[in-house]
Amino acid sequence: MRIQAAGKTDVGCVRKHNEDSFLADEGLGLFVVADGLGGHAAGEVASQIVVETIARFVGETLEKDRTWPLEYNPSLSYDGNRLRVALMLSDQAIAEDIRRNPERETMGSTVVAGLFHGAKVTLAHVGDSRAYLLNAEGIHQVTRDHSWVAEQVANGILTPSEARVHPFRNVITQALGNGGELDIEIQDLELGKTDRLLLCSDGLSGMIGDKQIWDIVEQSNDLQTAVESLVFIAREHGGEDNITAILVGLDAEDS
Repeated sequence: MRIQAAGKTDVGCVRKHNEDSFLADEGLGLFVVADGLGGHAAGEVASQIVVETIARFVGETLEKDRTWPLEYNPSLSYDGNRLRVALMLSDQAIAEDIRRNPERETMGSTVVAGLFHGAKVTLAHVGDSRAYLLNAEGIHQVTRDHSWVAEQVANGILTPSEARVHPFRNVITQALGNGGELDIEIQDLELGKTDRLLLCSDGLSGMIGDKQIWDIVEQSNDLQTAVESLVFIAREHGGEDNITAILVGLDAEDS
C-alpha cells in the first residue's frame, strides 16, 4: 500500500516571516506540521528544530533493536512510543537551544505529526495544530486543541462558533519548549482507501471552517491541487497567520 501526500506552507497576508515548518516524507511514512512561537528568528528556529528532531529519531528507530534515550511506555504502540519520544526530544532540543541563545527564551512550537504503517497511522500532537480525517461522510477533527478556548468549549462556557472569533482564540495551553510537563496526546487510526488525513497549522483552521475545508478537498482533482486551494482560500479569507497544510491519502491502485 503506497502513501501519497502533498504539502505547502505560506507566510500569509499579515506576518512578515514564516514561522511554520513541515515535513512530508513518504518513504518514512512521516508527516509533521510545526507552528513556531516567539517571533522572528525564534519561532522559525523552534519549528525547524521540531521537524528535524522528529525526522531524525523516527529514522533511527526503523529497527526495533536499539537503546531508547527515554523511558518506553508499554501502554502505547511502538509507533506511539516513537512519536512520543521524538516530541519529548524536540522539547529538550528547544530548551537546549534557548540555553545557548538566551535571546530566544520566548520561543516554542506546537506540533502535529502522523506516522504511517500501511493503512494505520499514529498521531501525536501538542498545541493547536490539528489533524482532520476526511472521507465521503464528511470531515472530523481527530485532535483536541490545547488552547484556552477549547477548554472553555469543553466546559460548556463557549460554543464552537464563539470560540472561532474569541479574542483569546490564539492562547495555547501547551507547546514544546515552554517548560513544564508536556501533555502529548497519542492515538492510532486506520485509514480507508478513500480517506484523507489533513495536518495543518491554525493559520489554516482559523481562516477556513471545517465544512469549507471538506468541500475544497472533495472538489479537487488531486492532493496537490487541494492543498494549493486550501492555502489560497485561507489567504483570501485574510491570511492572518502563517498557513501550512499536508494532505495524505492511500494509493487505491496499490492498495
